[in-house]
Parts: sequence; C-alpha cells; structure tokens
Amino acid sequence: MQQKTKNILLIVGLFCMLLIAYQYGFAKTFTLRSEVAKLEHEKDKYLAAPMQLAALTKKKQQLDAVLAKNNVEGNSVQQNLLKTLNTLSNTSNIKIIAFEEPHVFTNETTNEGTTTYDFILQGDYKALIQVIYALEQQYSFGNIAQVKFEKKKNFRTGARYLQCRLLLQRLNQ
Repeated sequence: MQQKTKNILLIVGLFCMLLIAYQYGFAKTFTLRSEVAKLEHEKDKYLAAPMQLAALTKKKQQLDAVLAKNNVEGNSVQQNLLKTLNTLSNTSNIKIIAFEEPHVFTNETTNEGTTTYDFILQGDYKALIQVIYALEQQYSFGNIAQVKFEKKKNFRTGARYLQCRLLLQRLNQ
C-alpha cells in the first residue's frame, strides 16, 4: 500500500472513531448537562417561591389598601357603581331612574379604550349636586364626562321634578 492510501485510511478511520465516540460518549454527556442545567433552574425557582409569595402578599395588601382608600371593592366596576349610587340615593333622598348598559369603546391600534356608564337620577338640585360631587371626589370610578339637568312635569299629577343624566367614563387598560 502506498503512503497516500494509508494516510486517507487513517483520516477516514479517525473520523469514524470520532463519530462513534460522539455517538456513545459525548452526546449523552451533552444531554445530561442540559438536563442538569434545566433542573438547577427549576430548583432555583422553587427556592425563590417563598420570597415571591411574601412579595406578592405584601403587594396585595398595598393594593387592597389603595382600593379601600378609593372606596372600590370587588371586581365589577358596574356593580360597585350601582351599589354606591344606591347608598347615595338612600342618604341624599334621590331616585335612580335608569341605569343603562355600559358602552365600551376599544381603539384597535392601541388596544386601549373607554367604558361609558349612562344613568339618570331624580331629586332636588342640591342632592343631585352632592351625589355628583361624591362620585367625582370620594370614589374612583372614572371621570364624569357629561351632566345634563332637565326639568320635567308629570301631566297627570301636575308635579314638577328635576332629572339629571350622567355620563361617567372609565379608561380600560
């Protein structure tokens, strides 16, 4: 055999030995190394869980304090608004005439929107103004977008009364 053929066979044999060594030795080592790294990452996450739980509990308490300060409880803003209006109507001698379904507008480009609550209250002017002031200052349901006072007459009884239509807007995230 010539030297050139011996060199080619040596290189091919060396390449075959590398493939066999990789297949039976190195590949398993690399697989086990990546699995060990994954398990160590999960272990770190598991050990950090109590600290995250404590941080989340503290954050929940802070958010509950903010919600209590702003007189908002529960999940549904519409339900809280109606509950607040009922409470205010009992204390200030007004009536809730209508509470319409909220109108939701979403801007498609920014995924932000507004929800508009439309309701009609009836009572004397001073009581209506007090309710509007309370909704703006004491509760954080949103901004009052429009207030429309309308004097009406019941033709059957001849009595006159004042109605107030409110539009309250809330920004959606």
